Amino acid sequence: MLTTKSENFIDNLRLYLITSGKNENEVKDVTDELRDHLIESEKSGKSIDEIIEGTPEAYMESIKIEMKTDYISLVKNIPIFILGIIAYFIMGPSIRGEFELNIIQLIGFPIISVIGLLIYVVLFQQAGKKQYSLKKLFFIGTIAYSSVTILFIFLLLGSTFLVEPFYKASPIVNLAIITMCGAVFILLSFWGKTLSAIWIPALLFIPDYFYKFSNYKDETILIIGAASFVLIFIFMMLNLLIIDRVRKAKVMR
Repeated sequence: MLTTKSENFIDNLRLYLITSGKNENEVKDVTDELRDHLIESEKSGKSIDEIIEGTPEAYMESIKIEMKTDYISLVKNIPIFILGIIAYFIMGPSIRGEFELNIIQLIGFPIISVIGLLIYVVLFQQAGKKQYSLKKLFFIGTIAYSSVTILFIFLLLGSTFLVEPFYKASPIVNLAIITMCGAVFILLSFWGKTLSAIWIPALLFIPDYFYKFSNYKDETILIIGAASFVLIFIFMMLNLLIIDRVRKAKVMR
């Protein structure tokens, strides 16, 4: 019912408004109203460029200014996001029975989590404003994930050369951390309405499981780890193709 360009515009507008802290229900109302308007306008032979009367960036900014920021949702969602980031980086050591904490990590975890949040927000806002395709959006997501991962690796590894840990978890505490991280991933799945928050960690931590509970050589575990990353990439690409097919099917109706 809409052209591909219009469908992309609506998706990118939704992404931009959500990452700008706007209420999800209000964003849905705005994009649904815009969709109806675009359908009627395109029936009259108008293109989206004529309808928005300006650049996509300027139009999105005007919508953003008109909408109130949902501070209540931000207060609820930001801690969930930060917990999710931290869970990704402490579950592996806990599975291996090696979780420990030093003063730099204690201070650095929340700081880098906030920096990671800002990286995701800035990159995805730019993706929305610049009207990126699904492929470019996937690329942006990969850059954001890699950037945050590198920061945490520097924190985890770098701090061990500077200070001694003040705490080393017991087997019971490691088990408790694993359980809490699993609960966080389930919460993220409900929060983001996607199963990827569960199956990505499940694949990601397979090497840690083999490290702890098998007699495989380190080289074999490295191969298993590489295979896990390949599987994650394949599943994400398949998910991207499915989303693209669904969008094209809507356009063709």
